[in-house]
Amino acid sequence: MIAAMSKFELTALSSERAQLLRALQRTQLVELTFEGDGENVPAADASALAEKLARVKRSIEFLTAQADAAPDKKKIREALSDQIVLAFDDFVAVAEREETLMRVVSETEACADKLAARRAERNKLAARRNQVAPYAGVPEPLSAFAGTRSTQCFFGLLDEGALAALAAYVQEQPLAAYTVYEGAKQVPVAVFCHRSAEEETAEQLSGLAFARCPFRFAATAAEEIARLDGEADRLLAEEAEITRGALDRLVSLRDLKIFADYLCAELEKAEDCERFFKTAATFTANGYAPAADEEKVRAAVAAVTDACILSFSEPEKEDTPPTLLKNKGPARAAEFVTNMYSVPDYREFDPNAFVFLFFMIFFGLIMADIGYGVLLFVGGLILAKRRKVNDGVKKLTAILAYGGLFTIAFGALFGSCFGFSLYHFLPDPTSGNRTDVLTILLGCLALGLLQITVGYVLSAVNSIRQGRFVDALCDAFTWVLFCVGLFFAVFNFLTEYFGIPVSAGVSAFFDAITLPGVIMLGVGLAGAALTAGRKEKLLGKFTKGFGAVYGIINLLSDVLSYARLFGLMLSGMIIAQQFNSIGLDLIAAGAVGYVFGPVVMLIGHAFNLAMGVLGAYIHDCRLQYIEFFSKFYTGEGALFTPLGSRRQYVYFTE
Repeated sequence: MIAAMSKFELTALSSERAQLLRALQRTQLVELTFEGDGENVPAADASALAEKLARVKRSIEFLTAQADAAPDKKKIREALSDQIVLAFDDFVAVAEREETLMRVVSETEACADKLAARRAERNKLAARRNQVAPYAGVPEPLSAFAGTRSTQCFFGLLDEGALAALAAYVQEQPLAAYTVYEGAKQVPVAVFCHRSAEEETAEQLSGLAFARCPFRFAATAAEEIARLDGEADRLLAEEAEITRGALDRLVSLRDLKIFADYLCAELEKAEDCERFFKTAATFTANGYAPAADEEKVRAAVAAVTDACILSFSEPEKEDTPPTLLKNKGPARAAEFVTNMYSVPDYREFDPNAFVFLFFMIFFGLIMADIGYGVLLFVGGLILAKRRKVNDGVKKLTAILAYGGLFTIAFGALFGSCFGFSLYHFLPDPTSGNRTDVLTILLGCLALGLLQITVGYVLSAVNSIRQGRFVDALCDAFTWVLFCVGLFFAVFNFLTEYFGIPVSAGVSAFFDAITLPGVIMLGVGLAGAALTAGRKEKLLGKFTKGFGAVYGIINLLSDVLSYARLFGLMLSGMIIAQQFNSIGLDLIAAGAVGYVFGPVVMLIGHAFNLAMGVLGAYIHDCRLQYIEFFSKFYTGEGALFTPLGSRRQYVYFTE
């Protein structure tokens, strides 16, 4: 459900502003709002806080990067955790250690600068080594390749394919000679010529893409490479020493993370202070707070001062209050799915309970295997237990755990466990039997029609909540009537046409309800067509009505989209059965198969489970977002973000 919000207004003395904002931060119940951008000019203290925060965050990133390469992460696991749970008083107490922590930041910055300098130097050495490496096969010092008074020496690299052209030129030129040294694609060559042939030889070599050697050091290339490698090893040793020094500061990493979030909170206050409406001695803060928690906010303010004016009021129609979701249990986990699409608008019906129900039914239907369900449920519980805070990650693990339960349920209905068919309660979609396949396929389409119908019902609920009763009747209930009538009208026709067996009682019921279903279908369609253009003028009334009739195609297309449930379930079952078949064949083949058969089955089921979960999640979300939400969901809401919630690492104890 979406919590009711109250508008909040506080006018108090500027001298007590810092204490009041700290008190409101403690409650985590007030979101501040501002008219326009306010002054929005960073004050000196805000700029200083921003600079200090940037330094602390860079230090955290540097220490975390070094810790990732640490040989023993068990000792530093707590420091690396991004799930720091604290009481608010312990959180603000980190300010008392600011001097110590900033000293750690300075030391860390020094380490980072030293490490960056060593790495830059090592990169230069590596670049020089790469330039020298092609000459490693030259046994003479590179300074030896110099001209004399009468001769010129061209020493450098030439493509191996150009050697023939060089040989042909030298053979024709009596005043030139050349030597080829060991190399790869580009080989070192030394071309000697008389000074009189220097220009001609240079022009010839240029045409062969000759690259002259830039080095003239008094050592062989191999000796220079050895020296460069030695320098690189020395720098690596120094880097390792610097890294060990950085790891010694990891004991402060947890406090640095707390301090970073504390600075975020202080920066938020400093920035907000510049945007308040102010007089010479007072300030006024506006915002929203949960209506049920007004007294807690009053108590927090009263604990600081009585010299203030605090008022709460209901939001006006033109106001856009933030959305605070107050779901519990399964619906709370569904918030992760809904919010990925868009946060519910404050004034609309919270769909998370229905999203959870349909999402899990579809997820379980796609996976439909007892063994897979047990793995998902146990894995989800373990991951959720390891997550201390109830954030998006924990909600995702809860989705996996709940999805595992529904997978077990549908696996039990189909009698499937790790691809092995144990029994048949529902028709087996992998049997190849036409009736079994069509029964499951039509069942998936019926589930889709049910969800779409619920979507129209929720559309009516949203309209009624906003006082638009005519819209609820004309734009929603007409389509509910159409969908229900459609189901009643076609049930017996489809089951008889496709030869799907149903009990005599069920068949008799739908025989009796077929005509009323056709009437409901016709009335719903006529009502939608005749009222669609009620807000239009002249020709618009006709075109809107025609558009409503044409909407039947879109509706049936949406229903057909649910056939993907059957396709994904069928593919997962068949893949599991194929891996089982391969594994059992290997086992039956002999001794070697006793080893490789189970391995193939294990790898195959792991792959099938991973791809199945990924496909189930993606296509399940698609059905919610496109087929379901398009019928009623407004979205575009803004999550309630109370003062002091700009934190990355710290979570407050409740």
